[in-house]
Amino acid sequence: MYPDIPNTVPITHTVLPPIGINEIIPSALAIPQPPTTNSKSIFAFWHSGIAALPPYLYRNVLAWHRRYSPLGWTIYVLDRIPGSPLNVSNYIDTTSPSIVPEAFTKGTLNGTYAAQHTSDLIRYPLLLKYGGVYLDVGILQFGDLDWLWTDVISNPKSPYTFAGFTMGEAPEISIVNFALVCRARNPLVQRAHHILLKVWEGKTNTRGMHNHPLVKHVSLLKVATEVKIDDEGQGKMVINDEVMTDYAIQIQCMGSAQRWLDEEGGWDGPAYVRENAWLLSMIDGAFMVEQMTNWSGKQQFDSLALSLPEDGEEDSAEQARARQLVEKVVGESWCLKLGHGFSAKLFGAHTLGMLWKENDGSDCGEGTYAGWLRWAEVHLRQVKVIEPMKVEEYEPTMKGRMPT
Repeated sequence: MYPDIPNTVPITHTVLPPIGINEIIPSALAIPQPPTTNSKSIFAFWHSGIAALPPYLYRNVLAWHRRYSPLGWTIYVLDRIPGSPLNVSNYIDTTSPSIVPEAFTKGTLNGTYAAQHTSDLIRYPLLLKYGGVYLDVGILQFGDLDWLWTDVISNPKSPYTFAGFTMGEAPEISIVNFALVCRARNPLVQRAHHILLKVWEGKTNTRGMHNHPLVKHVSLLKVATEVKIDDEGQGKMVINDEVMTDYAIQIQCMGSAQRWLDEEGGWDGPAYVRENAWLLSMIDGAFMVEQMTNWSGKQQFDSLALSLPEDGEEDSAEQARARQLVEKVVGESWCLKLGHGFSAKLFGAHTLGMLWKENDGSDCGEGTYAGWLRWAEVHLRQVKVIEPMKVEEYEPTMKGRMPT
């Protein structure tokens, strides 16, 4: 039994029992019931399928399943495996140019981050068709998704019809794509998806997309300092603002939609974001553990690998720091987002996610601070409702009819 965590209470509903990493994948995850419009659905993606998920990521999915399935949620980890019941083509029309770009349909999508961009290209179509939640498999979820969906997004008395994270504040507000919540046919997602398809026309990768006229009015995403890296055997590559923006072009397309004023088409992006988007700061809501360790994956890994003190023992200085990490992340942030390849290249060191992958079982050791995090994912609910950020007024940077 783990200690109480400030600002949390035990979940009142009965969660599913623990599921071993080597047990047969539960049928509700392996062959889920088809989603219906605006049902309680959590979508995720892993190109080679749920059975191929690294254990530390599979445990994230199992935590969602154990906590939320008893409340009527279904989790879909979609894939691209021929014949798989979870193949994304069974959920959206992957032959339609109004759904995915030609490079996706023909299988010609290429580049160093082709797998990530494949994942990017299905998020908006899934949410537009079904509504629900899209989560990266690298998310340890602590905020109450059921409350967010029931009381905020699906509540007709609530002004909010979209929820997510932003990496900036107005006027440089920039909604990111690792956690998205909305009902079907959401107007912001519709326009972001339309722009994304236009930007992908005639392309097989994202190189140079930051210069496309439909996103050119949006400020480039920023990197603190330029970094030169070995791009996986393809020569040297400099990570700068342009490269960062190309990598995250889906975010840039969302940024375009939220800055666009199309009076003829009945769209005011700034007004929608200000009045109808439930947004949290990405840094405070998903990267608190990074802030507390100066973005050191090694420090995070070492702290969380420590064992809690025995009954009656005092915390050591190292244990006290680890306890603070767990208590702040579980009690005060919305989730913990694990970074991987691109993040490691940007910061020049292994991330927590990469270290958990290399050290199998280190993310869930019984009696460790990591094990405490895993327990809290399933068993604790935050007491205080997390309030969304107040978005200040900002001017559109694009005015006129959005191209059809």
